[in-house]
Amino acid sequence: MSGFAEDDVRRAADIREWLMKQIADKQEELERLRNTLAVVDSILKQGSFRAAATLAPEPKLAPAKQAMAMSPSPPAKQSSFEVGKDVRQLKRAKDEFLLANAEVTPNSVIITPVVNLSSNTPPFKSFFLSRILDGMKAKDAEKGVSDALSYSVDESNGQIKRITISNYRDKERLGEIFNTSTWVFTRMLEKSA
Repeated sequence: MSGFAEDDVRRAADIREWLMKQIADKQEELERLRNTLAVVDSILKQGSFRAAATLAPEPKLAPAKQAMAMSPSPPAKQSSFEVGKDVRQLKRAKDEFLLANAEVTPNSVIITPVVNLSSNTPPFKSFFLSRILDGMKAKDAEKGVSDALSYSVDESNGQIKRITISNYRDKERLGEIFNTSTWVFTRMLEKSA
């Protein structure tokens, strides 16, 4: 015998199980934080990107600005959209796998997944709808914007067929919608695999 009472061994097993759950939860949280950081970085890169043809000659930059100007620009696929274009493909970053097509008009964007995605798969409702789109709606309401952002999700048998987002209003918001939906769809595919 090991010299430990049966109750001590049972408590130790319970504590071990609790510790394993804590480790798994922290790893999942860390992964979510890393993915969220990647989305934020992408948004920041996209928001600060300007084509060289649109830049006028500038006076000599301060050293800090020179360093920023010399950093590589983001890949064209992430920043080469304009509101006037009809369709944009939303692709998974790691392998360019097509997730959805987005039809863009000046007032709305319609995102149509090309893969089967259940609206009940996280983080669709908890993050994309509740935090991102509802967050944009709330900001519009706070500002008293008359044409506040609105959205609808068309489903068939629990599968997302189309997401229509109206009154996104500016290019930065559109970029955030594209980046976030791509990240969310990628996560949803991982969870359903």
